[in-house]
Amino acid sequence: MDKLDMLDRGSFVEQVINLIENISDNQVSTCFAINGTWGTGKSFVLDMIEEQLETIQSPETVREKYFIVRYNCWKYDYYEEPLIAIVSAIISEIEEKTKMFPDSQAKQEILGMFRAAGVSLLSIANTAFKAKTGLDIQSAYETVIKGEKEGAEKYEKDHEYDTYLGLNKVIGKLSNLIQEIANDYTVVIIVDELDRCIPEYAIKVLERLHHLTEEQRNIITIIAIDKSQLLASVKQLFGFDNPEKYLEKFISFEIKLDKGSVSEMITEKYADYIEMFDRNIFQFEDSVEECLQAIFKNIDVRTQEQIVNKVTVAHKLLYKEKKDYSFMCMELILAVMIFVYDDGAGFLKKSIDMHNLENVFSSSKRQSNPVFSTFFKEKFEQISFTTRRNFEDEPRSYLLPAKGNLYGAIIFTWYWMHEKNKNTIIQHVEGDSYDVISRNYEDLKKFVETLDMMR
Repeated sequence: MDKLDMLDRGSFVEQVINLIENISDNQVSTCFAINGTWGTGKSFVLDMIEEQLETIQSPETVREKYFIVRYNCWKYDYYEEPLIAIVSAIISEIEEKTKMFPDSQAKQEILGMFRAAGVSLLSIANTAFKAKTGLDIQSAYETVIKGEKEGAEKYEKDHEYDTYLGLNKVIGKLSNLIQEIANDYTVVIIVDELDRCIPEYAIKVLERLHHLTEEQRNIITIIAIDKSQLLASVKQLFGFDNPEKYLEKFISFEIKLDKGSVSEMITEKYADYIEMFDRNIFQFEDSVEECLQAIFKNIDVRTQEQIVNKVTVAHKLLYKEKKDYSFMCMELILAVMIFVYDDGAGFLKKSIDMHNLENVFSSSKRQSNPVFSTFFKEKFEQISFTTRRNFEDEPRSYLLPAKGNLYGAIIFTWYWMHEKNKNTIIQHVEGDSYDVISRNYEDLKKFVETLDMMR
């Protein structure tokens, strides 16, 4: 199943692709970062970039324009030396894309040189690893790196390599070999999951990539980072007062990846959860996609997923029959209040002031209201309430319109969940469309108690 672009990253990726195309056309080399906090979907963006680059052909020849190496740092951080994983990733790319090398002898020569250099590098790393663990990884891993291709074996046999070749010589050799590929293709090295590595390894990855690509041409390195976390790692390791200066050695510039805007695909992504509800129970014409987009605004995808997972568990524990869509929206609003704004059930003790609809969802623990408050304020103000008061000392009654309205159902349910304002009553005419949801607030109070225990 294809991944869904939940945060409308299409325009961002298009801008990055245009940037890469411009750099490639000038055949210069650079390293830039895509900087985003945890959960902003950096890996997803890298996937999109890789997929689009793979479809671009060189205008001079009918073949791919880019030679792409995807390097997942965290997947290989059990190696003390990152170059082992980098060599392995490059070899895998060459083997998978043999069609990029119509000259079989040239392809096998490059492959053989990479493997031979990789085995030399492995020997260096193996000495330290064996001293620490007593295990010999070289004999097991040589098969993976060297393989059994005839051309590569012949090249290794014809060219002698010192098993204990110095690390600097290995880096130099690998750098030259990458440049060989860059003479015909723009090499794009995509580095993912750097944030998940231990600080020492993450910094070593940056250093190795820099040494491999510096003073080269037609090589673009893209690194996904959480800059604040990386700066903290540099400061911890080296004690620099200005760690940004250190990172400037490796990263030429950065592109900020914000939390994005929730797309209308939200109903497709969370289809299993939405399937537990029946839209026909309480009918309305409002867009439920728009409502869910507002609820999850400025909330990263990973946090969204965690919230929906917890809400799904709580819902299945409490309810056997299907509920209406306004109930679903209420569940998600309550979950965001609890898990994002850390409010517990405290917000249920506040009454609703119909003269200040922006504060309907005011938090008891935070000075600022939830991000979605402004959106709901505008929706509540569009409801055609009928207001009446028979006597001056009576509370003002706000009567909901007879025709079903999603936001009318939400403010009605929210009102009955909260302590009552002596000056306000929100009600509906008995027997109209709101009858079916008029007691939702009782079940939703139980739902809040369940979510509170899951914090």
